[in-house]
Formats: sequence, structure tokens, C-alpha cells
Amino acid sequence: MNGEQSVFIVDDDESFRNAARRVFRSAGFCVETFESATAFLSGYRPCDEACLILDLRMPGVGGLELLERLRQRQIDLPVIIYTGNADVPVTVRAMQAGAFSVVEKPFSDELLIARVREAIASSRTQRARNATIAEARAKLAGLTEREREIAQCLADGLSAPQIGARLGISARTVEAHRANLFRKLEISASAALAQLVLWAALGDE
Repeated sequence: MNGEQSVFIVDDDESFRNAARRVFRSAGFCVETFESATAFLSGYRPCDEACLILDLRMPGVGGLELLERLRQRQIDLPVIIYTGNADVPVTVRAMQAGAFSVVEKPFSDELLIARVREAIASSRTQRARNATIAEARAKLAGLTEREREIAQCLADGLSAPQIGARLGISARTVEAHRANLFRKLEISASAALAQLVLWAALGDE
């Protein structure tokens, strides 16, 4: 979609879909509407800068069930649910299912547009974070098991003699492994290594 920010609207109410389409198009979004969750799943085309807005209660597949199906299909898309009865249990269930936000009717056009922009910005930040984590993990995966052990020790601030004592090898051997792993990782300082190890560990959260 050429970098445009897109909004997908799922609601069985045609009048709402048409009104929402006008609102978001006037705000500069590319808009696609669907009359059901099934229609959305059939017609969805992945794009980065996008947000899904859906009604909680619809005939057939409802909002929470659609959220679950998105997760099962590993569709990474921020979702805003709106409902006429956003009580605490409903809100908790929606957030646990992966919704970015729950909005209660009636709501203003300005509020919904603001929520969508927040959702897209948050998704963009998360994608960048995930990419950094994946890159760090891939780089460390290219090391030998011994090099990864030494990399962790260096990131923890241990000296070569301390690492040697912990691993049962000489400090000179530690230095040789250190030089090799620095070369493989294309870094020249322990601070850069510590940052890399930290990012890789975030992938285990």
C-alpha cells in the first residue's frame, strides 16, 4: 500500500462502516471495510502501517474470537475494539486476547482517529524492537558454544582471568576466543558486546 496508513473496519452495521470509511478517508487513511470477521480473514492483505477496528459483538464470529484467530494465524496487527458495554471483565478479556485498546460507545471521531494513530505508532515501535532482537540473536547464534559462554561472561563485566577461572581455561585462551568472537560479530568493544547480549536476552521475555 505504498507506505500509506491503513484502517480495516469490521462491523455488520453497514451504516457504521460507511460513516467510518468517510471519517478515516478524510483523515488521510486508506480504508477497507468488511461486514464480518470471516470476510476480513478472507480479504485481509498484510501491511505494516495498519490498524483493525472491530465491533465486539457481531453475528457469527465476534470480536474476541477474531482476535484469537488472528493470534493463531500469527497476524501481527494492532486491534481496537469498540462496544456499547465496555465493563471491566469485557475490557480485561479483550486486552488479554491482544487488543491494543477498547473504546466504549458513543465515541467521537477524534478519539477513534487518535487511538488508531497511537496503535500504529506502537506497532511500528514494536516491530523495530523485534527486528533488533532478532538481529542480535542471529549474530550470537553464529558463535560457537564456547564463544557464547565467553561473550556472556564479558557482557557481565568479567576479566579474562576471571572468565578463565570460571570456565577452567587459561586467560590466554579466553583472549583468543574474545578476538574471534569480536571479529565474527564485527565489534571492537565490550560495551557493544554487552548491548548485543542484552538485546538477545530480551527475546526470551
